[in-house]
Amino acid sequence: MRKLYLNEAALSAKATTVIHDEQNQSCYLLVGKWGLRADVLSVYTIAGELEAEVKQESLGLLPKFRLVYHRQVVGRVSKTFGVIREVLFVRGLNWVIMGSLTSGRFRIYHGRDQVATIAVIDHSGGGTVELTVDQPDHEALIVCLAAILNRWARHQQKLPELLHNHAWVPHPAQSGSVAPTIDHRKDSD
Repeated sequence: MRKLYLNEAALSAKATTVIHDEQNQSCYLLVGKWGLRADVLSVYTIAGELEAEVKQESLGLLPKFRLVYHRQVVGRVSKTFGVIREVLFVRGLNWVIMGSLTSGRFRIYHGRDQVATIAVIDHSGGGTVELTVDQPDHEALIVCLAAILNRWARHQQKLPELLHNHAWVPHPAQSGSVAPTIDHRKDSD
């Protein structure tokens, strides 16, 4: 199994991310952006050859992504609702991703065989993500999956903040009521 490392903060930026191995040698480049339908993240070798891509197929709470390896669609992944632990399926590759978006730790299986692990190992300086991959053929796809999981983890962290900022909170003058009342009747003068 080979270990690869990438900067978590660089995943959120719309810039090129360099993926290193244990000897700090550059192995891959991750290029692209997220957010709109048909956006693409591409994984290139250092020599400039396209290895894999992840294409965003849909938006919303449960976005869908298509995994492309050597210009052929090999799988699809979409987010499902989970309470504590996330279980995601990569259709086409028959991979199961188990882990937690809050901890940033995941294990990827094909049947009983472990394909890879993804873990945030250092939270300082933007964080470092460690990928442990079983075969070289899987490395570029695991980089794509790490980018997707990192994106979902960031959005999950923003969700409680958004809910709190847009929550229906009682007005201080109406401490006894659950929500402020609005009188929709017209004034009769």
